[in-house]
Amino acid sequence: DSVEGDYILYFGRLDTYTKGLDTLIEAFSKLPQTGPRLVVAGRGTKERVVELREIIGAFGISDRVTLTNSVDTETKTALFRESLFNVAPSRYEGWCIAAIEASAASKAVVGTRIPGLMDAVKEGKTGLLAKPGNVSSVAEAMRRLIDEPSLRQELGKHGREWANQFTWDSVALAQEKMYLDVIDRRTQNSTGAP
Repeated sequence: DSVEGDYILYFGRLDTYTKGLDTLIEAFSKLPQTGPRLVVAGRGTKERVVELREIIGAFGISDRVTLTNSVDTETKTALFRESLFNVAPSRYEGWCIAAIEASAASKAVVGTRIPGLMDAVKEGKTGLLAKPGNVSSVAEAMRRLIDEPSLRQELGKHGREWANQFTWDSVALAQEKMYLDVIDRRTQNSTGAP
């Protein structure tokens, strides 16, 4: 079951620029100090971890940010389940599996208006979309989810429903349907049927 902890979660590759972690850290620094903490977790090189620690320190928020390099599956699941919401502030993204994992944990997602994230996060339904690389836009989306628990919970509820379509069974059924449709079209074309 989903519970709400006292932190906002970023989970993903610790790539400062591509994943927008510089934007996230600065945006988080604009939020009230009495608000939730920020947990940044994922895999990254030693250089990236050092760089992120320096950025966090430069904004004077080291006491409010936890940076974790690489976690096991059990910890990852708990991080999603116990967060307030997830932030995926990428400048570039393919398909954002972390956004779907957050949705599966009934958590709202703050994403950015870029290909990949606009497919994984449904604006106003499973999360909020901010301008990529825009500190004010990301901060405002986070502030809104902090200040509006009913919105946060509604987006999380819809997110759970959205994520349910990505089970192995549903993917297999969709794939099977596609194959059957192709066979049906070929059969119709070879017989001259309308």
